[in-house]
Amino acid sequence: MFYWFTWFFVKVIRGLFFPIRVYGIEHIPSKGAFILASNHRSYLDPMIIPILIKRRISFVAKKSLFDNRLLSWILTHLEAFPIRRGTADFRAIREILSRLKRGMPVLIFPEGTRLVRQRKQKVQAGIGMIVAKSSAPIVPVYIDGSDKVLAPGSKFPKRKRVIVRFGKPFHITETVGKSYQEIAEEIMGSIESLARFR
Repeated sequence: MFYWFTWFFVKVIRGLFFPIRVYGIEHIPSKGAFILASNHRSYLDPMIIPILIKRRISFVAKKSLFDNRLLSWILTHLEAFPIRRGTADFRAIREILSRLKRGMPVLIFPEGTRLVRQRKQKVQAGIGMIVAKSSAPIVPVYIDGSDKVLAPGSKFPKRKRVIVRFGKPFHITETVGKSYQEIAEEIMGSIESLARFR
């Protein structure tokens, strides 16, 4: 109940702060597990993407956010779970695989953290491991403009349009002989290809 109430509230106020133009929403599977693999521009991204989808979406959030009891309660009820950034957090990876096995969609940011100042960011190999160990399809997502709504270091949002593009689901069937990093780079390439449709 809390999950849907929260995202309904965000949907209601989004027009005030970030009107969204959405493309490819028809590509979202109506049932079964899948991985939403998205680029990462802003702290708003884990809020913006779930409100567009009519299914409960799990996502990872940095572990430090769970140090606050109230915020931890809120995040947990929004299907978020902690991940230690900058390390191979196998506990978080096991949790992702467990949720996928139970048929739940999971939102993952392969870059691991926000892209700052258009700087090229190294893709984390963790998503490659997840894809190699699961049979879940991947839905690439490209989000643009969220960094202008809430720029790094900003305390207050500005009203800017956000564009979200969902690509067609796909599988990486040939994982034998590929490193997790190579798989992750392939997934990131599918995300970046959506940026061309502007």
